[in-house]
Amino acid sequence: MSGELPSFAKYVFLLGFIVSVIMGGWSFLSPESWCAITEWPTEIVSVRVVGALLLTLAVAAILAFRAKSWKEVELYVLTIICFSILGAVAMVWDIAVNGLPLIGLLNTGLLVLFFVLYTYVYYRCK
Repeated sequence: MSGELPSFAKYVFLLGFIVSVIMGGWSFLSPESWCAITEWPTEIVSVRVVGALLLTLAVAAILAFRAKSWKEVELYVLTIICFSILGAVAMVWDIAVNGLPLIGLLNTGLLVLFFVLYTYVYYRCK
């Protein structure tokens, strides 16, 4: 590739932005509501910090969406790949040990989906 980003990569970044804004915004602004609706263990500070992380990833995703070249987004893509792997392992571990609610499976599925999408972007653009 000549260093430019394919449109598929832009759509993946946009999807990452949307999911991060929804989940991150909700858990950051209203962690009590997030915990009540998802039946997530109620640790308000932890939920709010995860929300802040997801909002930060949303900002990175929209900046990646606006980027023109692979070099501008390579570190972001590698970060999401690493986050997705570690997040999925953590979710499976917690589901097995603590019996997290059904939303844990949804989160795990989203992490695996983003791992696959961003890995595809990585190998297509590298």
